[in-house]
Amino acid sequence: MNIYYLSSNPTLYSSLLIDLLEKTSNKKIMIVDCEVLSTKGNQDDEMLVILDFKNQTDKKYKQYLSVITEYKIKAKEILFNVTDENITKNIMKYPSVVGVFYERDNVNIISEGVKKIIDGELWLSRKVTNDLISIYRSKQNGILTTSVSLTTREKEILQLLSFGSSNVDIASALFVSENTVKTHLHNVFKKLNVRNRLQAMLWAKGYDFEGLK
Repeated sequence: MNIYYLSSNPTLYSSLLIDLLEKTSNKKIMIVDCEVLSTKGNQDDEMLVILDFKNQTDKKYKQYLSVITEYKIKAKEILFNVTDENITKNIMKYPSVVGVFYERDNVNIISEGVKKIIDGELWLSRKVTNDLISIYRSKQNGILTTSVSLTTREKEILQLLSFGSSNVDIASALFVSENTVKTHLHNVFKKLNVRNRLQAMLWAKGYDFEGLK
């Protein structure tokens, strides 16, 4: 999985942040603008895109969304330098957020969070998660989550996902391969009509798993 820092005008701060993230992840992080990002869709099955809210504007957001939609880019967003103001609104704007870092977060928190994200987990504070659950439930229009038909294995995987487990953790807990987990998750996403792990996790928070042992 490649990691891209989206910027048309790199700064000293962005260089320092990228240096930290490269040391943390042991991966090369490339600085690209939306034009270059549009060429990556055919090269990457999946990518992480870092969006720095110090530089983010409505115009840049619309340009980014247009690019990933038009070129069918499978991007997962990591939001940096987020403030408490309108945090949930900002997250809901992006299709596949997997991590949120506040401008007050220190090096240790950033390092730990980035490692978790690369391992397939989500990095969201408890408050952000609770707020997102409330917003997501309000958009369900009264549709009962129990009306969705899931197999026992799919329910097991979805329950572990709701706890924040990565694909590796789920595979280990259920004694199956990681590829098997990915296949089940793909089927679950289709049944739930969701696009990513975050939406599936929010959906699962309102599901009754009582029947599982």
